[in-house]
Amino acid sequence: MSCEASEVILFMSADVVGSTAFKGEHSDDAGVWLGAFATLFRELPLVFMGELGMAFLDSDTVPEAGVWKVMGDEVIFVTVPRSSEEAALATQAFVRTVREYDRRLAERWPLRIRGACWAAELGARNRQIDIPEMFGGTDGQPYRDFLGPDIDTGFRLSAHSGHGEVILSPNLAECIARQQQGAPAIRFHHFADKPLKGVIAGQPFPLIIASDIESPGSKRAVTPDGELLTHLQALRTTLQRDHGAVLAPCLFEPA
Repeated sequence: MSCEASEVILFMSADVVGSTAFKGEHSDDAGVWLGAFATLFRELPLVFMGELGMAFLDSDTVPEAGVWKVMGDEVIFVTVPRSSEEAALATQAFVRTVREYDRRLAERWPLRIRGACWAAELGARNRQIDIPEMFGGTDGQPYRDFLGPDIDTGFRLSAHSGHGEVILSPNLAECIARQQQGAPAIRFHHFADKPLKGVIAGQPFPLIIASDIESPGSKRAVTPDGELLTHLQALRTTLQRDHGAVLAPCLFEPA
């Protein structure tokens, strides 16, 4: 997947919960847990691509998407949306993927998954780099990696979502809330502001769960789109004025 400067990259992480205990319980028979993870790594991308296809059923094109990397028990997908509408549809597909596959996983093994979905714009704050020496390139092209503060933030978020849930970066939630006003497809659940290590000068960071409007619902209280947008705008102003910290910028807006 090749990305140009100024493109928005959407990262979607599915993290397995309970894997250490599961492997420990079957330490004498690695085939038990190995079979479970081989199945997960095979099925999860298929489920996501299926949900992505369904989300874009009425669209002429589907954004390029695929597995970026596997880190231990975490599978990270990337896609390159070209508009706020595509970002919202891709997020909706991932929310459905995590909800459905969490249910499927729990029926077979003592495992669950939780998700995180965050966005970073390539340019001044975040960069794509080529690593020719690293295994993983295709068709003669070097392995590509992504670096930057907005990318790092996403990895701090995943620990704050629950089983079957997907937590969003604020700039992605803001993007979706703006574009879906009047016809929401995603519900927001802003449940706390907590400091994340190394993020926005250690100031409280908004934690926002997303749920699919067609799902049975979440036990968390729903945050109306307008209320969420007001909170995020106020937070941006306060962070910049009082701490010199910048929340990841809004997506798909003119510089």
